[in-house]
Amino acid sequence: MKKLKVGIVGAGKIAEVLHVPNTLLSEYAELVAIADPNPQRLEYFKKKLESHRINFYVDYREMFQKESMDAVIVAVPNTLHAEISIAALESGRNVLVEKPMATNSQEALKMIEAAKKSKKVLMVNHSQRFFPHHQRAKEVVQSGILGEIRLVKTMFGHAGPENWSPNAAWFFNKDVAMFGALGDLGVHKVDLIRYITGLDIVQCVGLTATLEKRASVEDVASAVLKLSNSALATLDSNWITKGLEENYFVVYGEKGTMKVGQTDPTKIDIYLDRPFRMHGEIVLKPLFTNEDPYWKMPIIDHFAKVCLGLEEPIVKPEDGYIAVKVVEKIFESYKKGQVVSIE
Repeated sequence: MKKLKVGIVGAGKIAEVLHVPNTLLSEYAELVAIADPNPQRLEYFKKKLESHRINFYVDYREMFQKESMDAVIVAVPNTLHAEISIAALESGRNVLVEKPMATNSQEALKMIEAAKKSKKVLMVNHSQRFFPHHQRAKEVVQSGILGEIRLVKTMFGHAGPENWSPNAAWFFNKDVAMFGALGDLGVHKVDLIRYITGLDIVQCVGLTATLEKRASVEDVASAVLKLSNSALATLDSNWITKGLEENYFVVYGEKGTMKVGQTDPTKIDIYLDRPFRMHGEIVLKPLFTNEDPYWKMPIIDHFAKVCLGLEEPIVKPEDGYIAVKVVEKIFESYKKGQVVSIE
């Protein structure tokens, strides 16, 4: 079977725990090259992967010119997502880009246009769609046992990227990251709200603050979102959660409640009141956290299968665009001090 030849741009922590190991283990993909301007990170991967035939580059442009690759994984600071993704698409490669897709919705649209023009796959790594918990939660909502959705509560918070990444300084610099905790963590929950509920986000009001980090971006962000069925959703994201990682999704429906990752990371708790009272649970593997040295997830396999024409994409480029658009609107709401609509 033909394997998808993959190059990775960016040798940071997300490449270390997700993209590199999952590409090496994939039955459908083959890692051929890594590019990163940081010589220390390249040296780290050279030693770690010395038993594999992988080429290393300081400049991703040289990698694009010299390597026979089918696809590129873009895992770099946010402001480079659009530039490198578009360059890869224009060179005839499929692209898997880290979230947030871009630093603004206009950049995201340019990426989508480049993908259409090149007729290549563009996928955004909204990785939480691939958690078994969230896929099962979507099935529960679709089954109708919770009834009409009334309220959604989402939360994603930890102590900050400096406790995880060896090169975390860029996360705190607005010129490089554009967003803080909202773009890093909250964007996952923005996407999950749409994925699990099947509803659109039509209005938002938000607040952000920088309380602890020496940063030009927010380390705390909260928003209330109005959904297309008039239900509300709350979104909390931060880099100030101490002692644990909070990562949950709760749905309150007309017939019952579902809690994902709130009471126990191994369970989906379901509480139904009509037509009879029932409490139940779905037991799964624990959710991944930043404490895990390696995230065994099917993202690379799925991306490769989509590129090889074997599967339809779970994440479409428009999903990445909408997530960025909502994050933009939350900031707009904060600046204006009012509720704003989302087209």
